[in-house]
Amino acid sequence: MGMSTLDTEVQRRARRRRYRDEFLAEWRNRHPDRSASLEQRISSRIAALTSDRLALEGVSMDAADAAGLRDIVLETIVDEERPVFFVQDDWINSDEVTIIGEEARELGDALHSAKARLQPLMPLIGRIDVTNFPGIDFVGTGWLVAEDIVVTNRHVANLIARWDGRRYAFSRGIAGRPIAGSLCTAREFDDSTVDAARLFSITEVLFIERDDSPYDIAFLRIKRRAIGTQPTRLVVSRENPSSSTQVVVVGYPARARADLIPDQALMQQLFRDRYDVKRAAPGYTMSMQGSAARHDCTTLGGNSGSVVLDLRTGLAVGLHFAGLYREANCAVPASVLFDYVDRRRWGFPPQLEVSRPPVPAGPSARGDEGGQAVSVVTIPITIQLTVGHPVAATASTSPPSLQDAEAAALEFWDHRPEGVIAVRVGFDELSGTIGDQPFVAASVPAGRLDTVATVGPGSVRGVPIRYLPATVEEQVDAEVVLEAALSISYDDEARTTPAFTLAPVDEDMTVLAHVGPEYSWDVLQDFMAGAARSIVVGMYEFHGDAIRLALESRLDAGVRLLQVLDNLTFTEVDDPDEEFDRDAVFNDWQARFGARFSYIVAPEGAQGLIANAYHIKVMVVDDDRFWLSSGNWKTTSSQPAVTEADRQRVPQRDLKGNREWHVCVENPTLSLRLRNHINQDLVRSRELGAEQEAVRSALGGLLVDVVEEVPSEERPPPRRVLEPLEVRRRVRVRPLLTPDRQGAVYTDAVINLIQSAEESLLFQIPYIGMPTSPRSRRGHIDALIKALVGKLKSLPDARVLLRSGSSRFSAPAHSAWYFKSKGVDIGTRLRVIDDHHTKGMVVDGKRVLIGSHNWSQSGVSLNRDASLIFDDEAIALYFAEAFEIDWARAGIVQPRRYVAEGVLGTEATYETSTVAYARLSVAEVLRGD
Repeated sequence: MGMSTLDTEVQRRARRRRYRDEFLAEWRNRHPDRSASLEQRISSRIAALTSDRLALEGVSMDAADAAGLRDIVLETIVDEERPVFFVQDDWINSDEVTIIGEEARELGDALHSAKARLQPLMPLIGRIDVTNFPGIDFVGTGWLVAEDIVVTNRHVANLIARWDGRRYAFSRGIAGRPIAGSLCTAREFDDSTVDAARLFSITEVLFIERDDSPYDIAFLRIKRRAIGTQPTRLVVSRENPSSSTQVVVVGYPARARADLIPDQALMQQLFRDRYDVKRAAPGYTMSMQGSAARHDCTTLGGNSGSVVLDLRTGLAVGLHFAGLYREANCAVPASVLFDYVDRRRWGFPPQLEVSRPPVPAGPSARGDEGGQAVSVVTIPITIQLTVGHPVAATASTSPPSLQDAEAAALEFWDHRPEGVIAVRVGFDELSGTIGDQPFVAASVPAGRLDTVATVGPGSVRGVPIRYLPATVEEQVDAEVVLEAALSISYDDEARTTPAFTLAPVDEDMTVLAHVGPEYSWDVLQDFMAGAARSIVVGMYEFHGDAIRLALESRLDAGVRLLQVLDNLTFTEVDDPDEEFDRDAVFNDWQARFGARFSYIVAPEGAQGLIANAYHIKVMVVDDDRFWLSSGNWKTTSSQPAVTEADRQRVPQRDLKGNREWHVCVENPTLSLRLRNHINQDLVRSRELGAEQEAVRSALGGLLVDVVEEVPSEERPPPRRVLEPLEVRRRVRVRPLLTPDRQGAVYTDAVINLIQSAEESLLFQIPYIGMPTSPRSRRGHIDALIKALVGKLKSLPDARVLLRSGSSRFSAPAHSAWYFKSKGVDIGTRLRVIDDHHTKGMVVDGKRVLIGSHNWSQSGVSLNRDASLIFDDEAIALYFAEAFEIDWARAGIVQPRRYVAEGVLGTEATYETSTVAYARLSVAEVLRGD
């Protein structure tokens, strides 16, 4: 665990302790006559736990252990005291509920006493259902504040809509189709069908509060006309309730992952293992914290947007927006919410800042030291009159600074025209290189580039805006396909035994380090030929026919073969001379070899094993040795036909195939751990309903506009061939897998590796997924990039080698722009080379990271990948030499330039006035990984 993660955990525990102590203090204030019974309840539980430990471990408790047990007991009591009721027929189901503790019973009684006030309000609270949104069917809760107006959270509405410069437009989901939403006020306990009268389509998103506002509020319009004598809306209280007011949160809690709610058993006990249906959770209000109201009701993720109702008055006293396990439950306060509803905030256009920010107060602002007072005007622009974006006038003739460009990018992003999907600070071209003058780069899919560039502004705050064709990476990031997979159904809880540990191994082993294309196929072929009993494979792309033949020979020899594969393995055959028909061959193997051959396709998305890629490249043979690589099983990666004659012609002629880093390791401990994880991937995939036939993912079928950049120089040949290195001795190795602990295993270890660098850091990676907007908050990948930037600026020798124009997926110029904006000397620290697919890092010539992890948001968190950190100087120096060979033949990062006309390969193309482009599926693009 990295130091930053450790600090966060310590802080988290402290917050939980404060929350618990506040909860119990309020409990005692409400029940001063029960303090003795509470202490008796605590003491009896501690005694039971102490007795259990003595019986199991034969040791008694010391003072520290006793204090720890008391904390555990207190936290458990806090959780137990807040029941969660099913809502059935618009009221509370009193049978299917878990009631633990006196206050829990009292809250249940109080809830039933308020039936006359609250039951008529239940049909005004609903679940926000979605279609064309991959992986999930609802995004949160909403409730009516007017006849056809629903209030929910900003972070809920952001999942389904975005500002396009004129209005909030519905985002695109599966296969590019717009997301559709509805409010269902049913979805109750044991609903078999939903009454159509309780289902209201969302016709438009009216208002989403800005990200920099502390109030997580949004308003939607639904197609509804109230009838009858029942209430048409929930009434919001003008005043915030006092602390310890009895309230109930009504919404649709969703199952929470084990990393968010560690006590899964208690969660299942309280929620009866039923989620996504309407629930009522009573509790009490707590003191305000900053701008947020707080309460202690039991909530889960789907409660976002839930109403907080006062049991005594039936008024809404909060809009629930966040809950942290054993830390806090936060809501938009009643007084704020009343103001928004009273002013009908959904009917006003956004306020756009169109001038420079005010100069801070001080001598120059007053004009008494040569400065001049600056007048700032904020103009509200109505949606009806806005065409494109307001352009800030500036009297200054000096070029904009980096700070100017960053402020302009932020403002432009917040009010970007429809079609702009990414905004970042870029730098101009200077004599064929990336220069120093900043501008705002606005990315637009190529097919819409002309239109958006025509209606969009030419500058903001005096900073020029340049409209550029979006990369595939940016188009994928803009789709909700990835947003839907911010949580997955990976089973960390099933991998807690020593058989699955990812702790370092320090044992005798044999390591064969080698690089491709020089020796990729030679070593892999020999390694596979040695299999006598079993082969277990986790693989992203398996297309190569030579590898197919090698595996088939092992199956013929009686070897068992198990494979967990990605959807991308099952794309159409591109080159029949080098690829095989996967469906036909696998069906044949099942018929011929029966139970000795099995495979499954890992399911993706929120209900899947991984987010969007089973990207691992690992083969375990006979449970005692394994091959691990950055290279897929295809002709360009792990199976290039490189002969000894080809190697002899180096350095006069380059070798064909990607640059890849591989290792073969003979060590039963590591081999069994990797095998166990792949086996469990198969088991979990089956539990999640996966089949052997590939279910084409929404991501793979997404159509994107692909531009061809002006080709860079061909990759020069290496100065020499790097022979494989064999090490036979004690070696320390740390295995790293994602999505274990949602990427924390990989991220903590790699940040520690980066921070350990004292002299040098050499990083070879195809691309780094840079932020696509000034508002991006992406977790692990941002932390990794921050650590890398620090070393690029401070170490005597820190260099990054990216892939150049062979990939249509990303643009190395985006990385160069970002690094430059952070103060990195990109001229000496950054280079690019064609056809490299390595994902490796060498630190101080002593430690080396090697594996399959791409540096993208999902790549370092929720995709299946495998890497190793070798703490061994000989292995590290071997791959450092491979890096230096490539660095010597690499080039500078070029400004972005495009093919303006002509045909892109053999594909059908389109042309705009700016670029030529092809419209392809993401699966077709990702054939190059």
